[in-house]
Amino acid sequence: MVKVFTIKEVVPVSSYGFERSQLARQEIFKSLEVEQELVLTNLENFVPNFVETLENLGFEDFHHVIYDQSDLARQKPSVKKDFVEELKGVVRVESTNEGYVGLIRYQDGSVECYTSQLLYRYSHQEKLFTLYDSKGELLKGDVSENYHSYQNLRSGETYTQWQLVSLYLANNSTVEDLFIIDMVNEYPLQLRKFFQNTGRTLFAYTHYNILDPQMKFVLQNWCQNLVASPVLEERLGSNLVRFLPPIYVKEGIEKEYTSVTDWCIVGNMTFLKRCEWAIEAFRELPDSKLTIYGNLPVGYTEEDLPDNVHFKGFVENVPYENHEGYISCSMSECFANAAVEASSFGLVCLLSDVDLAHKFYASKCENTKLFEGVNDLKELILKYQYIGLFESSKFYSCYTFDNVLKSYRDLLGFSTLLKM
Repeated sequence: MVKVFTIKEVVPVSSYGFERSQLARQEIFKSLEVEQELVLTNLENFVPNFVETLENLGFEDFHHVIYDQSDLARQKPSVKKDFVEELKGVVRVESTNEGYVGLIRYQDGSVECYTSQLLYRYSHQEKLFTLYDSKGELLKGDVSENYHSYQNLRSGETYTQWQLVSLYLANNSTVEDLFIIDMVNEYPLQLRKFFQNTGRTLFAYTHYNILDPQMKFVLQNWCQNLVASPVLEERLGSNLVRFLPPIYVKEGIEKEYTSVTDWCIVGNMTFLKRCEWAIEAFRELPDSKLTIYGNLPVGYTEEDLPDNVHFKGFVENVPYENHEGYISCSMSECFANAAVEASSFGLVCLLSDVDLAHKFYASKCENTKLFEGVNDLKELILKYQYIGLFESSKFYSCYTFDNVLKSYRDLLGFSTLLKM
């Protein structure tokens, strides 16, 4: 029976963007009765317990090619907090689900992680990572470069993080299995050689606009390219890229409003999201309110927000049903997960006038309006304050569960593979 492996660079700490897509993919494969596994590498995010973190987000079957080399990685956390009292230079202790010591951060930037005992230590000054097992030191990692190098202290062998991924896949997969990797900054030669030399099929999933000159390096000619926008397949041709929806909606609700004054904005508010546009627009429109789900843009604190802008932070499930409208001010969106989700909950969507997703959805749904700047956005919000008849955005309809399930069957060949 075919198995699907999703390769991911870091342990996620929230379920936005890539993680939402990977969790949706997990549910699709479960529906297809296809076994799947998330294969993780890299040390970018230090968390109190990577197993708990992933399970709390909803991931079910996963393997970390670095941490899981230790027999301590899956041990139940059991180090009590009074242990920390004897340590010097501690800045913060981060606890596991049951209140045990998970992560200790020190003044010099170093980090220690515990399960039943010390699992790993990261020395910030030396850029040195040490992994322990029940017998003592197991791995030493030089993490000063982009592609970390790890030496097994027992065997003497040294591997990069991507060689560890390749080694794990070589021992735990077959050529009949399928492999998906969500866009990485660049595709390392070790990974490319593994797939080329073993005859395995890799689907490289790109979540960004590869028509942007800065993103052209993402497109690969040695594997199958998947993209998160039907516009990209239309412009580049299905012989080069294929569109696969990154998420699905279970069902859709269509609503009508006599006015719309309760809006939300959702996501990781980097400079690309231009969340400050929305904040400043609502500062001048006190009769409407905005709720921010995610983080605040650089330069803003909660104290900087006007009274009608509310900050909720990252939440597991955005309560779209509590709102009437959704706003996105992004510089660019390939699929715009949150917009699709908001549309399925019957919200009116106001989107910045940019490629790819925003213009595409506005072309498919006349109830979805575009704006070019803060002043345009203010005018639209003001218009929706007045009594009228406003229909919700309906562009979610292409991405219902059944439609996306069919895309997976057709594009990834499961109609044939499931018979093997």
